[in-house]
Amino acid sequence: MGLNIARFFSLLFVALVLTIMVRHQPKVFGLTLAAFLCLLAAHGLFWIFTFPANQATSNWTTLPENWTALRAQWEYSHAAGAVLNLVAFIMLVLSMLPSGK
Repeated sequence: MGLNIARFFSLLFVALVLTIMVRHQPKVFGLTLAAFLCLLAAHGLFWIFTFPANQATSNWTTLPENWTALRAQWEYSHAAGAVLNLVAFIMLVLSMLPSGK
């Protein structure tokens, strides 16, 4: 578990550093900032919705009374997180494309 948490926060840290490094390039900065914010939102979703569902079910080894609601919470938070991560990836790819000047 500790290694996964380190990966989560190191990804955010690297994205933040990249955003700061490109702050003087308006197009690149905007796209990189959007990517960072998407990653931040995806992590927020994980800690607010996915992680508590995992904890309540002991990582899905036990099923509490409200397991169907927890399953829906878990599924939707994963889906939303995947969309946010995809958007972040697209923003980073777009930020690397030549500006056409």
